Order: sequence, then C-alpha cells, then structure tokens
Amino acid sequence: MPKAHATSAGWRFAQDQSQWLRVGAASPVSLGRRLRLATLNCLHDLRDADLLQHELRYDAILRELAALDADVICLNEVTRTLLERVLREEWVRRSYITSAVPGEACCSQLSTLLEGSFGNLLLSKIVPVALEYIEQPGDLRCSHVATMDLLCDGGRQLRVAVCSTHLTAFPWLMEGRRRAQLACVTSAVAAAGFDVACVMGDYNFHREAENASIPDGWAELPAVVSLGATWDCARNALLPHYLPLRNIYNGFGLGQRFGWPSPMRLDRVLVARGAGAATSPTCEPGSARIFADQPLHVRARERPPLPMTGSELSEAHRSLPWEEYLHPSDHFGIFFELKLDG
Repeated sequence: MPKAHATSAGWRFAQDQSQWLRVGAASPVSLGRRLRLATLNCLHDLRDADLLQHELRYDAILRELAALDADVICLNEVTRTLLERVLREEWVRRSYITSAVPGEACCSQLSTLLEGSFGNLLLSKIVPVALEYIEQPGDLRCSHVATMDLLCDGGRQLRVAVCSTHLTAFPWLMEGRRRAQLACVTSAVAAAGFDVACVMGDYNFHREAENASIPDGWAELPAVVSLGATWDCARNALLPHYLPLRNIYNGFGLGQRFGWPSPMRLDRVLVARGAGAATSPTCEPGSARIFADQPLHVRARERPPLPMTGSELSEAHRSLPWEEYLHPSDHFGIFFELKLDG
C-alpha cells in the first residue's frame, strides 16, 4: 500500500497572532454552485535566474491565481522560496487553507521545503476534513490530498477528494515510473474513501499513448481535454528561449520522433466517482479554460515565434531582454468548474 501521512486539516493564517495555525476538521459546506479548481506547474527557481526572472514570473503567477478566485488551487514545482512568497500574499492569508508551512515538523521532509528541491502545494478555501501527503515511488515528491465534505442540492452530502500531483518528467524512459506513481496516488486516494475525487497536476505524459496508464475507474474531463496543449513551443516563447537544446535531434536532422514533441498535454485532470455519488462529476463546455498563457510584456506578444533550430535558437536570442520572451511559466494552467451531483 502507498504511504499516506495525515497533517490534520492544514493551516490557516491567524491575523491576530500573525502566524499560520493548524485547523481542525470542518463541518460540511454548501457551495450552491460548481466547485472551482485550478492547477499550474510554476517552473522552479533553482537555476537560470537571469533568464527566467523568477520574481517577475511569480508576480504574474500570483496575480493570475488571485484573479481566478478558485476554491482549490494545486501548484507544482513549488520551492521554499515560492512557498514563502505565496504565504505572504494577503489574498492567501485572508481566504485559504494551505497544505504546507515552514517550521512544522510534519512538513519538514516535504520536497516543497527541502533545500535545492521543489514539490506540490494545495490551497483551499474550503476547510478540509483531512489533509494528507502520499509518497510517490521513484522520487522525493509527495502528492497533497485535501478531503472535504460538501452538501449538494437537496442536502445530500458528498465526500470530495482533491489531489495535487506531479509525476516524474522525461519522455520514453520514465513512462513506467509515471504509470507506477499514478497507480500509487489513485490507490491511496481510493483507500481513504470518497464519493468524488479529482487528481490534477503535471502528469508529464509526453505521448497520448500514455493514456493507457490511467487506472480503471478514472477518466479525463472532455471539456479539459478540448483545451489542448499546456506545453507549447509555438505559443510560449519562454520554451525555445531557455531550452535551446530541446530540439537537438531536429538539429541533427533526425526528426521530432526522437526528441520531445510539441505541443503536449503535460498537465491533466482525472476524476472518479465513488459508490456514494449518483452520477460522475462533469465539466460543461465553456466551464474550463487555459490561464497563465500570455507573455508578461506586450513586446513578446508582438514578436514572431522563435525558431526551433539553428544558431538563432542556440545563441543569438539568448541575449534578448526578458520583455521579448518571458511567460509566467513553461506550462500553461488549467481552470475548470466541476459539477457535482449527489
């Protein structure tokens, strides 16, 4: 069985004490609307500070997240630096429970807080019944899972589990590990019990054929699938700028089949229905959208796409100012509204 560690129900900022304090399990909550969810891989700040302008990107990411007003936000590649930045935001302190805080013993071994590493983070406006970490096989990361009790129309109570996960990157060679990690996470979520569950984040599926790794009983939301790529060299000038050797195989004329294809749906949303739910959760057309997909400066919006090969890719454009290429992240985010039916 996968290992899961409980943290009670997360932490809320106490304004009168100016610190993050553990919260107890909450009573069932009636939303009276669809559940609003969001996921984004933030691109870690462990290298390439001049190229990636981490503070500027984080400013943009936090503005985008605040504007979403999501009930639950799932973030990937969160370093301690970004975590501390998130926890200083007034909108986070005012409205959200967090799945990790510095200085707490149960968080000390999370990759989110380890020096030179990164991990997941979950923010929830709804106070969870419980919050847990699930250890993934093959790396140091843990998925963060918030379980909450929601009241549907008619008063029926549903237990809803929302999970932030990030599977190991790299094409081809890591497909088996990703399959094992996804099986581990979904099994642990199922073992805890739910009526409706949602596991979202950077799945790093480099090929659509990896959909075969999706466990029985779990499925993608068609409205989210229809959004298309969340990692796209043609639409995100940051990618060819900071990964000039990404297409080294193309440079040798061997073709993309030996490299990393683009665009890709690296970020995914899987949902499942437990025995207590009358119908499966759905997301209606128009209730899902991509976010954090625009460059930070108008100059980048007016620039034609950077080349995928050649000297300009590997050399010349490295001297461009950030205004010409900077995006919030190398990934785009996914926001969607989940319709629950008791």
